[in-house]
Amino acid sequence: MNETGSPEAPASEEAVNPCPRPASLSKALEDFDRTAEVRVIETPYYRTTCRIIGEGPPLLVSPGLASTYRGFALFLNTLAERFRTIIYDYPGDNPDDRANLGRIDHDALTDNLFATLDGLGIGKAFLVGISFGSTLTFKALARDARRFPKAAVQGAFARRKFSPAERVALKLGRIVPGSVGRLPLHEKILTYNNRIHFPQEIDDRWRHYLRENAKTPIRSLAHRLDLVAGLDIRPALPEIRTPILLIQGNEDRIVPRPYFDELQQSLPEAQGLIVPMVGHQPHYTHPEALAQAIANYLLGCEEHAECSQHVAESSGQDSRTGG
Repeated sequence: MNETGSPEAPASEEAVNPCPRPASLSKALEDFDRTAEVRVIETPYYRTTCRIIGEGPPLLVSPGLASTYRGFALFLNTLAERFRTIIYDYPGDNPDDRANLGRIDHDALTDNLFATLDGLGIGKAFLVGISFGSTLTFKALARDARRFPKAAVQGAFARRKFSPAERVALKLGRIVPGSVGRLPLHEKILTYNNRIHFPQEIDDRWRHYLRENAKTPIRSLAHRLDLVAGLDIRPALPEIRTPILLIQGNEDRIVPRPYFDELQQSLPEAQGLIVPMVGHQPHYTHPEALAQAIANYLLGCEEHAECSQHVAESSGQDSRTGG
């Protein structure tokens, strides 16, 4: 009863549980596979499989070291509301891609990024790089900034020191066939680095992450790790004048905060976003908020205070910016 003696209206579900229910992963995967166009681009390096979804300005996503497109479905579906979004596979990830990994270095992967866009008939595009994909984004911006009005990266680095687990993967990748799931302690290492950032409400995403990560071919992962081992893009960073958003999970154990600080100090047009209580996999744990922050930045919405405030409120994030 309320103060007037009238029966109180039943509390709405939203009032009882103000947090929205997490989006359905299975539905997102179904929607993506049903909607995405699959194209295979014959480049000089390998048959590059691309998946394209959405309408709007072109946006090319370069994924991380051990990823499949299915790990990005929730993130890509949200971006597709505002962009023609393209994600592509790396050499060796598909058995029929005709990749000769021994002849593909990091510069060749950058060449392939341009060849893929050319094959799709795309001149200008936005770039998004996730972890390892950020290194290709930086190289592309350094090579031909005119084609890329803005970019965004997450879990990014210009050079990296390997963890013991990555060194083991690199060594075994040269001799052990099959997929990453066969490597010793594979699930335990992923659990140590990432499990804390997947609450019970999205446990299905955690299981999906383990499955998709395990599918990465050992040989192709070792190839990319080998490329990173000799990589140092730091000298090129001050020459990159493209506006770029740097997104960093403050609890990222795989690419920790010092790498973000290094990038922000070296990139003259960088804007930083530090995300509290988030690790290395926000495309799994916070896909809608990650996509919204990137979209608002790329399309210029970050210039308006109300848009920035909306992003912060919808994602439960704080931001620190710097140029």
